[in-house]
Amino acid sequence: MTNPKAPARTTPRAPRQARGRERREQLLDAAATLIAESGLAAVSMHAAAERAGASIGSVYHFFRDKDQMLDALAERHDAELQPAFDRVLQRSDAEWAALSPADIIEQLIGWAIRYFVRHPDALATLDLHDQTMHAEFKAVIDRVMRAKLGEELGAQAATTLDAVVLGTLLFTREQDPRSRDVVVAALPDMMASYLIALEAKRKRAKG
Repeated sequence: MTNPKAPARTTPRAPRQARGRERREQLLDAAATLIAESGLAAVSMHAAAERAGASIGSVYHFFRDKDQMLDALAERHDAELQPAFDRVLQRSDAEWAALSPADIIEQLIGWAIRYFVRHPDALATLDLHDQTMHAEFKAVIDRVMRAKLGEELGAQAATTLDAVVLGTLLFTREQDPRSRDVVVAALPDMMASYLIALEAKRKRAKG
């Protein structure tokens, strides 16, 4: 039976644990900033410590080496992205086919583009962590486009949209925020217009 006069053992630990989580997040934020500014090669344990205003010992307290730190950063992004990706996977082909082109682009691609633009490090760290990610996302785009447009036009649309998305993400890395925001804002309407044109082409072919 617990002695009521004894101090709760968890009480003094909680602040330390909270501070530890906060420090770990600060170190991951620092690594993310370094990647966004100069790429993966810019990340090191010392560079992350300096950017976060932490001691090198603090970095090694949380991460064994650079690879483990990058894995942790990728896992953080994965945890944020997975719920939205699960919603994409759970929608049936019939449900996708019933959506308008604008809704398809938003629910399939729009949210992902906005996330990766807000987090320039995400694409590099996730690809490093799991090289199947792009292939899986491309497969989903392919499935949805075939459901909406049929086999031939669907395959064509999937290849085009995948190239546009990747090209946009690479382009936005090199742009100032104002130019980047203009491109990202215009992209959904452009892609939706492309799908509308393919839908019209399919209807004409059917006679």
